[in-house]
Amino acid sequence: MKKGNIIDLNIEKLSYGGLGLAHHEDMVIFVKGGIPGQLVKSKIYKKKKKYLEAYVLEVLKKSKNQTNPNCEHFGICGGCSFQNYNYKDQLNEKQNQVNDLFSRIAKIESPIINPIIGCKNIYNYRNKMEFSYSPNRWILDLESKNEFETDDALGLHVKGRFDKIIDIKDCHLHSRNANKIFKYIKQYLIKNKVSSFNIKERSGYLKNIIIREGYKSNEILINFITTSKDNKKIMELVQNLTNKFECIKSIINTTIAKNSGSSLGNENLLFGRNYINERIGENLYKISSNSFFQTNTNQAEILYDTILKICEFQGNEIVYDLYCGTGSIGIHIAKYVKKVYGVEIVMSAVIDAIENAKKNNVTNIQFFHGDLIDFFESNQEVKLIEYPDFIILDPPRAGIHERTLMNIIKFNPKKIIYVSCNPSTQARDIKILQDNNFMVKEIQPVDMFPHTPHIENITLLVNNG
Repeated sequence: MKKGNIIDLNIEKLSYGGLGLAHHEDMVIFVKGGIPGQLVKSKIYKKKKKYLEAYVLEVLKKSKNQTNPNCEHFGICGGCSFQNYNYKDQLNEKQNQVNDLFSRIAKIESPIINPIIGCKNIYNYRNKMEFSYSPNRWILDLESKNEFETDDALGLHVKGRFDKIIDIKDCHLHSRNANKIFKYIKQYLIKNKVSSFNIKERSGYLKNIIIREGYKSNEILINFITTSKDNKKIMELVQNLTNKFECIKSIINTTIAKNSGSSLGNENLLFGRNYINERIGENLYKISSNSFFQTNTNQAEILYDTILKICEFQGNEIVYDLYCGTGSIGIHIAKYVKKVYGVEIVMSAVIDAIENAKKNNVTNIQFFHGDLIDFFESNQEVKLIEYPDFIILDPPRAGIHERTLMNIIKFNPKKIIYVSCNPSTQARDIKILQDNNFMVKEIQPVDMFPHTPHIENITLLVNNG
């Protein structure tokens, strides 16, 4: 097989990351756009020593578990991957992927994994979306470029393209309320010819629009990401939005450099306050424009309650909540333990965490700012606090630095709860913990993001030393 070859393939299952997996003459082939049960005509575009990568040219035979996607943009837009695949089968595939990762990477023979917890709402569940505003509109086959007065598009990236934007009509992952606001903004931008950002030329004014929503509070925050401080260009839009939508409580303009690949920059408050509120369980949380917060509010409550159930707290435990973000897990469990100590590298998140604890009258929690790679060596104050009975870990996708893992092992806690949005790096880290006398007792996958390849996974480890 060579790069460029076209071949018919039977998709057997989904690999971790969402690619279809097929075989040809004992060679593994990962297929973009393939779902289990399909026979597809595919083209090889990458050749590695142990596997090939291909993409679907044509579906020759549908899968029995194939469904009609809700979204007219599905298959082109990079927002989601599996709207054409039965949700129960999505869950089965994710369950199998966690099993494979823990068998192969964590070296656990026949791991016992609880059935994955699915989502009640598989559409309109996201409380945050970031849209791109660009002059590089992707023209669909059924459209003609002559139909448009402008090439400007507000939407999401085409799969595999950083420079082309699908002009989204409705995002079925975002809430209906946020979609109404999105449509209004798009109509205004096009009508008033607000300058869009050309990512190739690094020119133009408005680059991104972030819409965040408090699902339980019905509060909306909008952040306009621009390349200059001249917000007069959008002030009429701000006025119109706040007059039309009472749920908008915050509008921010973030200014970034034209060569920046980030949405972080200098913030200027254009309307209201610089945060919104959200509720998980009985607690109310402050969400600033750049705060990390679980993107699926309803499922986050299930995730946190599952952590509580797995931990089986007795009420006298000292808990370290590492990578604590805005403190949501620590605050959620605080009344069930003696004391919680949270550590987070992002200062704005630490400030929000402290305010969240005060807002909810949680007095048995304390937060520290620091990088966990050297935090326990460099921070003098933390050396005075009690050693932990439990350690809760919720790191970013890259997982935990080995130096941090060694510090965790030195604390010799009774139990470790490892929450991860990337079971692959989680399994890697758990292998190290197992090699140092911690035994996996329970594994609980949770689906936070239907129609995407992402998996949240909770693992309980007990000290076997």
